[in-house]
Amino acid sequence: GSLFTIDTEGMEGHKAAEVFKEISDAPLIMRAIFINKDTGYGESVSVVTNNSIIYFSKASLELAHQIRDNEDAVKELNDKGAYFKIVEFESKKFKKKGYSFEFLKPEEIPADHKGGDPVFKY
Repeated sequence: GSLFTIDTEGMEGHKAAEVFKEISDAPLIMRAIFINKDTGYGESVSVVTNNSIIYFSKASLELAHQIRDNEDAVKELNDKGAYFKIVEFESKKFKKKGYSFEFLKPEEIPADHKGGDPVFKY
């Protein structure tokens, strides 16, 4: 079975690059994280928010494994989610921008968010 309880039925998927273009590094809520099997390009990562699925490249694989292997982290995502933001970086290897994510520090979490949805559709 799945580690995560959120139902992704009917959710739309978006590339991290598209989401970043639209909302930059605004806070999002992670409810689940999946590692997608190799489809010819290597493994990739899907992050599930309350409303959608955001696709990240294998730059985020190590972090995805750490989260999934940590029972407390999995429990927190299932219970209330965790705030994260998309970060843009320069990929030396491919000479283009890449996208990964990092969790917000407690002081970065907006005071008016009581664990509800961020204001945007992601």
